[in-house]
Amino acid sequence: MPDDHDQLSRIERAIERAVANERLSRRSFLRRAGRGGLIAGSALSLPAILAACGIGPATTPKPSSAAPSVSGSASVAPTPQPSAAGVLNFANWPLYIDTDEEDETKHKTITDYEAATNSKVSYTEDIEDNVSFFGKIQPVLAAGQDTGYDLIVVTDWMITKMAGLGYLEEIDVAANVPNFGEHAGDKYQNPGYDPNNLHSVPWQSGITGIAYNPKLTKREVTSWKDLFDPTFKGKIGMFTEMRDTMNLALLGIGVKPLDATIDDVKRAQQKLLEQGPLVRDYYDNSYADALANGDLAVTMAWSGDVFQLQFDNPDLKFVVPEEGGILWVDNMAIPAHAKHPVDAQQMMNFVYQPEIAAQITEYVNYICPVPEAKAIIEQHAKDASDEGDSETSDYLNTVAASPLVFPTEDMLAKVYSYKALSEDEESQWNDLFQEVVQG
Repeated sequence: MPDDHDQLSRIERAIERAVANERLSRRSFLRRAGRGGLIAGSALSLPAILAACGIGPATTPKPSSAAPSVSGSASVAPTPQPSAAGVLNFANWPLYIDTDEEDETKHKTITDYEAATNSKVSYTEDIEDNVSFFGKIQPVLAAGQDTGYDLIVVTDWMITKMAGLGYLEEIDVAANVPNFGEHAGDKYQNPGYDPNNLHSVPWQSGITGIAYNPKLTKREVTSWKDLFDPTFKGKIGMFTEMRDTMNLALLGIGVKPLDATIDDVKRAQQKLLEQGPLVRDYYDNSYADALANGDLAVTMAWSGDVFQLQFDNPDLKFVVPEEGGILWVDNMAIPAHAKHPVDAQQMMNFVYQPEIAAQITEYVNYICPVPEAKAIIEQHAKDASDEGDSETSDYLNTVAASPLVFPTEDMLAKVYSYKALSEDEESQWNDLFQEVVQG
């Protein structure tokens, strides 16, 4: 029987084989491995982690000419349809919606929607990462055909890419998704990656920032500069994910990502090259294990991961650096030529009811785009306490109180979106970043 070190090596190899650079594959990994254990306050078991590592194929494919990165917009006008058809084909990431406690194959939000609208929903977990999913549907979209999906969830930079290629239908937020305008947080309305929410509304989001272990740093960490402190040599973690690392590095040198020129990116690269001798490693999602076991004192981090880690070690901290962090947003969107676009917008409107938003957030634990959901989760915690269910009450209070689920205004004031890259820019950024990672 292999010892723990051998098993950990298997974990690392399995994660590496999975889509290591895609944020929501990390979420899928963590949830499959041990959501129940985390809620109960116990550590992830090695067998559970090893089982979870079976989630995925293959590494993320490189962008090709068939799937270029573009900016701009070439949207498709909404398909005329006077009323909802009562049918919806909805593709999402694994474990990214609430699960019915009595039947894990069902989702209460979907069941509630079907009952409220007299509809039938085909809900599938078909999206393991942005790039491979785009590669699957791109030829169909390019041929002007229906993908079979009415509603999909993809990350902000992919929204920009697909809109620019004319692969997304426009949505009429004011007329068809009024709950969005009424209940969405200000940060999610009229975003830079999709002006006026013409093609998308957020599903959930998270922040790229810094996590640290105060017992190892012996002080607070507040700045990008802390990742360059020689005191922490060999205890600093950085990411293998180009978009996160390069955008955060730009903020570190005082450049907002959306304003960045290639010269700015080269300056950011130089800072990262200078930092190299201090860095323990460049990590995929395995940074979370390294932080949890004390290999890292300070590291780049994703807010959702740290929230989960805090169930085991409440001392761990997550901060948005003084210079700024990255707010990434996963969005609902309608593929071009979808058969049921009105139903898709009806679902968008449905999940922006604060009670439904709270229901989803209580399970997924990522940043909720509906601030009013916080008070509802607090009430659910009180109800659980009144019923004598202290475990559920404690858990819900933890979710509601966490700034990693409901960020403070100070945190939101310091976060920025990824820069949308043209194909040439993405190639240049990747080349510069590979020089950093390869040392």
